[in-house]
Amino acid sequence: MPLTIMALPGGIKKHFVLCISFFLLYLLADTLSSSIQIIGVSLKLYDLTLPVISALLVLYSFRALPTLGLFALYSFCSHPLSHFLYTIAQLMAALTSYTIYFYAAGKRSIVSFGRSQLSAQRIIWMICVNTIVFTLLHQLILQKSHFFATFDEKIWSIPTLISMQWMMTSCLTGIPFCYLILRACYKPVWFFSYLKQLKEIIIFGPKAVYQIVWILLLVGLMCCLVYIKRDDIIFTDYSLVWLLPVMLWGAICLGHALIAPLWVLMLILLSDSIDNYITLERTFTVDHYIFHLALASSVIFVFSLTIVIVGVMTTRIRKYIRHLKRISLSEPHTGLPNLQALKNDIIRLNSVRLCMLQCPELNTLTQNHGIAFRFEFVKAVVRYLNPLLSDNEKIYYSPGYGILLRLDSINVDRIDSYYQAMSAFRFSWEEMKLGLNFGIAHTVYDQSVNNLSHMVGLLNASTFISLQQGKPEALNLTSSGDDAMSIGVIRHYLQKSIDRQSFVLVAQPIVSTKGHEKYHEVLIRMKMAGNKLCFPNTFLPLAYDAGLLAEVDMAVIEQTFRFINSLDEEHASSRFSINLTPQSLIKNDFQDRLYALFKAYSIRPDRIIFEIIESDIIDSINASRVLRELRKLGCKIAIDDFGTGESSYLRLKNLEADILKIDGSFIRNVVENEFDRFTVMSFCEAANFKNLEVVAEFVENEEIEKMLVTMGVGWLQGYHTGKPAPIESLF
Repeated sequence: MPLTIMALPGGIKKHFVLCISFFLLYLLADTLSSSIQIIGVSLKLYDLTLPVISALLVLYSFRALPTLGLFALYSFCSHPLSHFLYTIAQLMAALTSYTIYFYAAGKRSIVSFGRSQLSAQRIIWMICVNTIVFTLLHQLILQKSHFFATFDEKIWSIPTLISMQWMMTSCLTGIPFCYLILRACYKPVWFFSYLKQLKEIIIFGPKAVYQIVWILLLVGLMCCLVYIKRDDIIFTDYSLVWLLPVMLWGAICLGHALIAPLWVLMLILLSDSIDNYITLERTFTVDHYIFHLALASSVIFVFSLTIVIVGVMTTRIRKYIRHLKRISLSEPHTGLPNLQALKNDIIRLNSVRLCMLQCPELNTLTQNHGIAFRFEFVKAVVRYLNPLLSDNEKIYYSPGYGILLRLDSINVDRIDSYYQAMSAFRFSWEEMKLGLNFGIAHTVYDQSVNNLSHMVGLLNASTFISLQQGKPEALNLTSSGDDAMSIGVIRHYLQKSIDRQSFVLVAQPIVSTKGHEKYHEVLIRMKMAGNKLCFPNTFLPLAYDAGLLAEVDMAVIEQTFRFINSLDEEHASSRFSINLTPQSLIKNDFQDRLYALFKAYSIRPDRIIFEIIESDIIDSINASRVLRELRKLGCKIAIDDFGTGESSYLRLKNLEADILKIDGSFIRNVVENEFDRFTVMSFCEAANFKNLEVVAEFVENEEIEKMLVTMGVGWLQGYHTGKPAPIESLF
């Protein structure tokens, strides 16, 4: 016989296995079904025979009709007439309810149980309608066959109500259970995955202590109901009520997949041992006994419905949570793992080797071709790199940075091979075929480096170095961790200094070589923890990146105006030079805010000099207009660090200013370096031609001073003529 089965085609073999499984399962269900006798009437309690037929239809749809036909023939030949009629009623009810359900649910009708989308359809058609049609057909067949004298009396009786409630409970819990067994026989691989799912539920579910307590409570309650027959209230149907909260906890914490089969086994025991907790001896009359049976059947059905719905909804919520977790760990446009996924992997692995690939040109191409270009490019790079990685290695992506590779090992040859591979990479987009340059940086990351995002930022910066040098760049995190953390600290104190206007102001004198009264340039420092001073070259780049340069300017201007306002009449003519970043000049509200400060602190504009550095920004229409308005107001404009910007002479030709400050890089060696000397002389001649006063920066000794005086430089600034001092100490 086994050899014969093996020789059958695959489809016939599966159908044969399913047919045998169905017959055996029906015989087992018939054996496990329980019934009781009440006033000469046999009442079916928990009966899995109808659910077996319904489950076969749900699993195999109308292809199950040959099997059901053979089963009807078998029942006719081997069972008494009453049993055969009972089977016919079951077949007709199952086929009727399934046909309606099939057309209502469509193609999804055959999917496994536990899905909330189909729960309502299945409860209505496969449970309620199935039970009602079966009860009506069974009663009608028996009445027509003269088993009952009066049809109306039997169908509307309380015993019939009890049978209907038990049958609804049987269909509600038994159809998924029988579906599970039939599908396990039909597809063993699916059943093994189901068992794996149960294992994960138990392992990753509630704590083991909670699960043990839950099992003990269930065992205790079932012992009271099934195995112990006493008159105490706890051993009666009273204990049925306590099953609900215990089973609900299981449904919520463990889900539908585990609780549903367990509840079926419990119902088999409860129906088979119903005489233990509901007996005629404990009631005064037969009517009381029937009432208790009706109440128990109703309670069990409601409990079953509640447990199933809660289990299904819990499963749906867990699935949704898993979906959200997957989304949170992936970049939505490419589906690649993101930085959070990388962080989780680092925690799991303790130490990883990371390699970042960055393509700065991608930003420009994305602006030209749209955001889809970026994501398709990233996908193409990932497809290109995947064959170069081992099974345990992984690719991550963050749009703000680049592509990250988590590698098992890093060596110079391997990184160089990646660099060569990316140099040969070509990306096809529409009719174009592009080869883009990549910067590659790599490092070893472990738990000693606390901040992943800062590390990724450092790695990203290293890719630009790689791009400039034309080779992969290695990032050493041994000493960079504290620096990475200090960036956030500096940014914090920067914001604090702006909000509280608490920059430390120092002033350096600018002295005249022709006997005029000196004035002071206002310089700024930022106070950190422990009264440590932070200099502008450290915090101004952060202010630039954060778009806060204009706010820094306004804070310094107001602090300076507040100091000037506090001076007495003796120093009413003192003048101050304040640095102004080009970003302030293009702010639409800068002029209004500045005028408001002049008015609020009663400052004469002629006491203020604004120093601006050479930049393309000051060539803009708005910046030029603001500078003209400031000069009209009475302020003076100084061009700072002249000679270091682009097209210095062209800008000097077009820009309206009052003072020219020559950058210290030309002054430092003006005595020894002939080129610097002639350059400074040319600056002075150009300034004289435009009637500009000249200030020389970085005057560090007397020789430089004498040289500049002979050149006709009118103003000197440097440590030789005066060091910066706190502004409060000037007068």
